Amino acid sequence: MSIWSRLIRLISDMPAAEARRVAATRLGVVRIFALCCFCAIGLRVGWLAFDISNEAQAYTPTTQQVIRGDILDRDGQVMATTVPVFELYADPNEILDPREAAIKLATVLTDMSEETIYSRLTRKTRYAELAWRLSPKKYADVLRLGVAGIHGRRKLTRAYPNAMAAAHLLGGVNKDGKGIAGIEHNQNALLASGEDLSLSIDLNIQAILREEINSQMELFEAIGGAGIVQDIETGEIIAMVSLPDYDANHIGYIADDHRFNRAAKGLYELGSTFKVINTAMALESGVYAETDMIDVVSTLRVGRHIIGDYHPEKTNLNVSEVLIVSSNKGSARIADEMGADIQKHYLNQLGLFEKTSLEIPELGAPLLPSRWGRAEVMTISFGHGMSVTPVHLTSAIATTAGSGMLITPTLIKQTAPAEINVQVFSPHTTAKIRAMMRRVVSHPRGTANKADIKGYLVAGKTGTSEKISGNGYDRKANITSFVSVFPAHDPKYVVFTMIDEPKGQKHSYNYATAGWVAAPVAGRIIHRIAPMLGVHPVDENAPEIRQSLMLDLPELEQEGAKHASF
Repeated sequence: MSIWSRLIRLISDMPAAEARRVAATRLGVVRIFALCCFCAIGLRVGWLAFDISNEAQAYTPTTQQVIRGDILDRDGQVMATTVPVFELYADPNEILDPREAAIKLATVLTDMSEETIYSRLTRKTRYAELAWRLSPKKYADVLRLGVAGIHGRRKLTRAYPNAMAAAHLLGGVNKDGKGIAGIEHNQNALLASGEDLSLSIDLNIQAILREEINSQMELFEAIGGAGIVQDIETGEIIAMVSLPDYDANHIGYIADDHRFNRAAKGLYELGSTFKVINTAMALESGVYAETDMIDVVSTLRVGRHIIGDYHPEKTNLNVSEVLIVSSNKGSARIADEMGADIQKHYLNQLGLFEKTSLEIPELGAPLLPSRWGRAEVMTISFGHGMSVTPVHLTSAIATTAGSGMLITPTLIKQTAPAEINVQVFSPHTTAKIRAMMRRVVSHPRGTANKADIKGYLVAGKTGTSEKISGNGYDRKANITSFVSVFPAHDPKYVVFTMIDEPKGQKHSYNYATAGWVAAPVAGRIIHRIAPMLGVHPVDENAPEIRQSLMLDLPELEQEGAKHASF
């Protein structure tokens, strides 16, 4: 007879009252035992949670996250926003079969290899991060796998819907949601308070600028490029591109070369584009008038060095012609006559002695000569011996070819006219400069014929300079740039293009100079964006336009620009 049979028989032989007492006692014991089991399990779960929490401290946010304000373009398109995601992690002690779990997880976590997942699942720890911002859909897919020991917690993260568009400007945030680069860093307090921020950027213009710069880089096998579109009146940056770029959603995993902002941080000797400023100084200071003759024929020697021209001239030129045909000799002689004090005065007024005030931390400080002697004055006149960022140059040209009032660059959408009270150049001077810049593009001897877009009156200046290498220059590595304003008779926008280390091609007769590389892409950009910006084609021969451009300047010899190679 079994023990249970005996027990039942024993209870059945007992009086009813006694049997109920025994049953109640035994039920109480069972309840106490069950309660102890539940308490033990609860304590164990609590201990595990505490243990995992401690080990996760180095991987999870240490500050309470808030919903950051959105970053919008000037038309309200979202450039950065906050979205819910899941942090996915594992407790290796709870993984029953790490290899099987890795195989399953790899089918969902496609950006990680099976071996990487396996190595994390076999760590001697209670916390192994698998993904720190997993979408709700992918998190649900992971849960459906039914892998024991896989956990997740809901959190907030920053998302950039346009991926690479304006990545250098937007920057990014860390795991705590704090801005660490770009606008996210500069405007962190505002965004962290939940306020939205409208930038001056137009995402549609930005896309065109990026596409065209990238296309020209590929065509000329270049290593990099940059482009800027700026509003002349407000200083607003409408578009700014630095290539190569990156996906803003993955800023922490990007190579330094891709993260480097060539437009705002890169420092370059921007060559003959500086001749625009040099000519404006000469006119504004009264040292020269546009019709004064300059000796560009005789040898110009400075110390042991001789300053020469790409295409030597046979006759002397006037001041306007020096700019139009881009004569180094002529620019140097003009600067030499003005002297260091005048040159430094205007360069300083244009903001070329310090960082720009652009609302990002990645800004380059100009490289100035250690001494400012006669040789430095001359070489700076045609863009050598002094390095600035493209943003510096673009804003300086906005001032020099605009109203003459100092233009300060900004990435923030302006709701009211800027309070500008620094008159660097008179309207009389800037009007003459625009007429000369227009000739650079439209005249057969100008160096930027390939930027001429019918009806839009592009006015600009090319610049080709050798890159600094060690204590000298690398003759095989050029920076080609083109800075322009349009329309010339009523300037609204500045467009800057730069291609870094282009290589000569068959279609360019093996030239890799600005006239072949930087000017044509600027023309294509202007042709595409002008209608979007409300700039309509005009008849250049209309009397009022001819008068505004002062097209009665002395005529140059019609011999052509020799491949526009400056």
